[in-house]
Amino acid sequence: RANVYPTREFLARGRKDQQSTSCRHCGADNETCAHIIGYCPAVQDARIKRHNYLGEMLIGEAKKKEWVVFQEPLLRDNNNELYKPDLVFVKGDQALVVDITVRYESKPTSLADAAAEKVKKYQHLLNQVQELTNATRIKFMGFPLGARGKWHQGNYELLADLGLSSSRREKVARRLSNRALFTSVDIIHIFASKSR
Repeated sequence: RANVYPTREFLARGRKDQQSTSCRHCGADNETCAHIIGYCPAVQDARIKRHNYLGEMLIGEAKKKEWVVFQEPLLRDNNNELYKPDLVFVKGDQALVVDITVRYESKPTSLADAAAEKVKKYQHLLNQVQELTNATRIKFMGFPLGARGKWHQGNYELLADLGLSSSRREKVARRLSNRALFTSVDIIHIFASKSR
């Protein structure tokens, strides 16, 4: 959380001319916590596992409220480009298109920026989602979680739309944030153990 894990970038602070800051696994310019947790191919499997686990937690909550869930539907836009939003929740005439992401909180707006980026990425698929779900009210949402455990306030909107009570929303928010934090720590441990 304090960003003081001994990555190569951290250990080279103040002596960049004497020590390499490049990633020991993939050779990227800077081996930082953000790089390890979010980008390094050496721990990609662990990132996918984390992503799927967080998705399963959301699916579990939605199913309790009788939402039908489409996981990673394949949608082609008007230019025949393929898109795979993580989750599409459907109930009656309503569809919620949700894309989950775990981001390293490097600035105060990291999570809000990620949410907006996800909406922008998928909102042009309105007709395709309508075709898939027969829904008339469609909402596109990014669902960012902080790799260091920060909760994005905008995520409450999805939990409310799914029909969770305010006390349940708090519990789910805490569980999701903790899971994002702990799995990020696991990813760093896996990264470090690979280099022994």
